[in-house]
Amino acid sequence: MKATTKYNLSKIMKNAWYLKRANTSMSFSACLKKAWRNEKLAIMTAKIENRPTEQPKATEYRPELLIVPADYYGNSRTYYGD
Repeated sequence: MKATTKYNLSKIMKNAWYLKRANTSMSFSACLKKAWRNEKLAIMTAKIENRPTEQPKATEYRPELLIVPADYYGNSRTYYGD
């Protein structure tokens, strides 16, 4: 069974839109095909050069950022204005 590679679809779409803006005479489908080809080539060259492919950065858990508005406003039946 062949192992599948996860592609960063957001990066591919951004690359396709960049190509479209850079070359307006090119159709968007051609830009998308070129963006996919670029991404596959980047992964293939990374494997050939024995370097790791781009991995998404792991986010750390920070509970101080989870302050909900109910804690800020206090009593939920009080109007605080806009």
